[in-house]
Amino acid sequence: MSWTWESALPMEIMENILLKLPVKSLIRLKCVCKGWFSIISDPYFVRTHLHQPQTQARSRLCIIEDNELDDFNTMEVRVFTGDCEEIIDDTTGWSTLSSTFDYIYFIRNFKHEVVLLDSCDGLLCIVDFYGKIVLWNPSTRQHYQLPPNPDIWDPSGCWGFGYDSSSHDYKVVVIVTTFGNDQYKTEVNVFSLKSNKWKRIQEKHHTAVKERQATILHGAAHWMAYSKSYNHLIYRIVAFDLEKEQFREMAIPSNDDFKLRVVGGCLCLHSNYDPSKMWIMKEYGIHRSWTKITSPWAIIRNNMNEEFECELLHSLNDEHLLWVWVSSGKLTLFDQKQNIYKNLHEEYVWGLDDANLYVETLVSPHPSTTLEVIKEE
Repeated sequence: MSWTWESALPMEIMENILLKLPVKSLIRLKCVCKGWFSIISDPYFVRTHLHQPQTQARSRLCIIEDNELDDFNTMEVRVFTGDCEEIIDDTTGWSTLSSTFDYIYFIRNFKHEVVLLDSCDGLLCIVDFYGKIVLWNPSTRQHYQLPPNPDIWDPSGCWGFGYDSSSHDYKVVVIVTTFGNDQYKTEVNVFSLKSNKWKRIQEKHHTAVKERQATILHGAAHWMAYSKSYNHLIYRIVAFDLEKEQFREMAIPSNDDFKLRVVGGCLCLHSNYDPSKMWIMKEYGIHRSWTKITSPWAIIRNNMNEEFECELLHSLNDEHLLWVWVSSGKLTLFDQKQNIYKNLHEEYVWGLDDANLYVETLVSPHPSTTLEVIKEE
């Protein structure tokens, strides 16, 4: 009888060993034997590996640069990734690595400007200027282009991507506003990866969507919206629950034009007109929990001795915030605890189009009914 890995160790022990390995190692090990391929490809293993502490503990930063090819029908996407802990610990920044890319891949029928939505379970969502959408796992390098939605006639809307735990389904939401009879009307279309279909939500909201990217938190997509009252704009946060498919509103601490992000698991507002203004909602849904916090903008500006426009991108953890300079695309990492910052790459070394955080997982971006059989952790 010949020796095999399957006969050497019980299946349960082998599975526990494999669960501790990173994604790149697991992808290579799928080629070793049929037994390992079967274990690593199993949906329950994929979900269990996703929730391992070592998987969730290490986030990666993904930077993309896109280029429309000569056939005007294909988008070349250049990808650079880096470990967030290494970025924080590195005292030199990324200047020595900023001219290299991890890999390049091509998306058919993608054109012009792209937006990289917030990640979910290791999946990233890319949207082009005309509303074409691709789900992408940068760890496995798999991607899936969503079917077009005939109900969406205006691509200049707002997009969000998240997970509905009640149905074990990844969903993309597209929020579009129309104006008629002297009032705004916002409607939502939802794509289900499980069914591979679009669905139009019948309920409408009476506000206008303000930004292109929705922020996902607590199973809901959130975005900044506004309505008109006596020639004045009234700003607020609108949320759409992925499970209940219902709208709700949240008042903001001051009637200002804010950018909405998530910092440390809390909703965070950063003023578009006055970068020194930042607020954080310490208790979700509780208006009185809005707390004003110090914006890194003033500290960075004082050191630069010049005016500049910047936007809050993400929080790498509770202490480190990632900012992007609007004029040049330069990334800056700010340490809130020590009030210091560093630039992650030199200006104009590449044309940064977007950046986002993700964790390395085996989750597939392709439609699948197997999500239903995944056990709850």
